[in-house]
Amino acid sequence: MIVKIIPLLSLQFEKVHYYTVQFENKDLSEFKDFQSRMNNDKDRFELAELNRYVQRIGQIYGASNRHFKDEDSAERLPPPYHQFIESKAFNDYGLRLYCIRLTTSTVILLNGGRKTSLKVQDCPNCFPHFNNVRMLSNKINNAILDGFIEINLESKEIELDNDFELII
Repeated sequence: MIVKIIPLLSLQFEKVHYYTVQFENKDLSEFKDFQSRMNNDKDRFELAELNRYVQRIGQIYGASNRHFKDEDSAERLPPPYHQFIESKAFNDYGLRLYCIRLTTSTVILLNGGRKTSLKVQDCPNCFPHFNNVRMLSNKINNAILDGFIEINLESKEIELDNDFELII
């Protein structure tokens, strides 16, 4: 399956440019799918908090390690220093947005869900997205090492070889 890396044009800030991916067989990109699914009565408040973090990181802080929680070969939001106020239920750990932080100025926002168990491997909402981000992170990092993908640090742009296709 072919995966396209696409810029999120509305999320191009002074400090960080954000991207997402789109699988060839899906109508929505991963980040748009996350935004669409989480825009409901239960998740709307936490989604707004995550969106504020994305904006603040992009405009003010930059994508340094401290603003992302390491999750195996990728990262996630909210940051490790944040706890959702409304997540009071025993098995409610709040929303998780998985991403790949390529540099302090280039981040790929992916997908996620509401975490309902202590371990992500036990959460049916998050585990499929967690698996995708691990797989994508490995493929993208290998493509960077092999020279098929370059990050222009000055422009914060992801540059792909003309004939390069990310195949999963």
